[in-house]
Amino acid sequence: MIKKNRNKPEKIFEQFVLDWFELISKGQWNEAFAQLDLPPTYGKKYTPELFRHEIENDHFCQGTVYRKNHPEITYTNPKKMAGNGRPSLYKIDGTSNFSFEFDVPLNNEFSDLTSGWEFIDSGESYKVRLDFLHVL
Repeated sequence: MIKKNRNKPEKIFEQFVLDWFELISKGQWNEAFAQLDLPPTYGKKYTPELFRHEIENDHFCQGTVYRKNHPEITYTNPKKMAGNGRPSLYKIDGTSNFSFEFDVPLNNEFSDLTSGWEFIDSGESYKVRLDFLHVL
């Protein structure tokens, strides 16, 4: 959960996602995934294993152009990279909830893989959902 504060929601959510990917880049997988409160709207809650499998064996499997350019996938700290990951915030109609998209930082660049997040208003805080990974 993310405690609400006086910052604008887009700043709160972007900072959360930056911090989350920073944990991943440091190998703190369990700490990162412990911050997810809800499963995706379509299936099982992401685990470190499911997340890595989806990136390394589904989206960027052997034989893809990305994998030919990057034979070994490394998870990069977005705070130490140029660019901003194209953050996009959308308010979910008829709710106080938000959808947020951010490009996944891999191999020292923002990849074509976009992470989709939902931040669900629960009073004094927001529940966090990593909803999808899609190549856009």
